[in-house]
Parts: sequence; structure tokens; C-alpha cells
Amino acid sequence: MIDTPADRNQATHLGAHEGAANDDLGNPSSDTERLHSGLKLWADVGLKIGSAVDKSTQASQQLARSLQDNTPVEYAMVASGTYVSGTPLLLNLGTPDQGTYWEIHSVAVGGTNYTVTAAGSAGLYVTAYANVATLDTSVLADYASTLPNVAFYGTRQVLVNDQETLCLVINSGTAGQVYTANAQMSVFRTAASGGRTVTVD
Repeated sequence: MIDTPADRNQATHLGAHEGAANDDLGNPSSDTERLHSGLKLWADVGLKIGSAVDKSTQASQQLARSLQDNTPVEYAMVASGTYVSGTPLLLNLGTPDQGTYWEIHSVAVGGTNYTVTAAGSAGLYVTAYANVATLDTSVLADYASTLPNVAFYGTRQVLVNDQETLCLVINSGTAGQVYTANAQMSVFRTAASGGRTVTVD
């Protein structure tokens, strides 16, 4: 058979459409395959970025919750009562809620105002049993020899746990006189000092 230029052109033309083209490594490739490969790559990158953003968001939310839970709340309590001759007057300033504790900043005690003369002395107690008969020096936090009196306390000086009560006892007061006390404190969650941490991957 005679090989003519037309035959050679026809053969070249047919060969151009037979099978998929190969890349530099000899692997079959096409525009469609490259497109699919590129889309898959971007999808993988998108998933990884989305996962990282989700973890970061979760960690931020966890830190925000911890901040809200562990930030102390400022609080105040007031108690008053009328003194009965010969009987110590107990002024109960309360007990922290379960799972919290108080850090006392200040306590004031006296008559109905600082201008009112008030006889007697006062003892400040942190006790599990707010009963005059059980209060002694083992649970005494502070005392005032004269009234009215205001005392201020620094960090960790006077703490009240959730199974304890802060109270004042007035001794040698004036019969029929009203005595009043107030306490200013910060309320902490017990877990705030538990050392919990948040890890961000």
C-alpha cells in the first residue's frame, strides 16, 4: 500500500483523539479531572478552616462562660434587732449560697445611725452554728470595744464558706435599743479557685 501525505494526515488526525492525554508523570489527565481535583482541594481546605473556626469559637465561648462564672459579685447584708437586758443580741448577717463563699470587705455596727449613742461591745463571728451559747474565741473574727464601729478587711482576711454564717453579737447593750449591722462582701464561686483551664487545639 502506498503511503500518501493524505494518509499520514488522516493517521495523525485519528491519533489525536484516541485515549486521554498524559501528564508529565505519565498519568492520565484531562481538564475535567483537573477541575475535580482543584474543587476537592478547595473543599478540603474549606473543611479544615471551618473546623479550626468552630474550635476557636467553642474555646472563646468556654472562656466567656468561665469569666462569667468566676467573676465575683459584690453583695451586702443588713441585720438589726432590739437589745433585751441581760441577753446578748445576735445579729445574723447570713450564709453564702451553696457552691459560693464570701470575702468580707467591711462590717459596720452600732445604733440606728452613727449619730446615735449605743452602749456595749460587739464580736464578729464566722461559725457553723449561729447560736450565742456556742460562740467563743475559736470562731471569733474581730471585735469592737465601743460602738458605733466600722472595720475594713483586706483580701482573704475574713472568709465565709457556704456551711458557715457571719454574725455579730452585742453585749452590755441598752435595753430596748435597736442595734444595726451591715456587711459588704464579694461573692465567689467555689469553682473559681479550682484551677480549671481551657485548652485550644
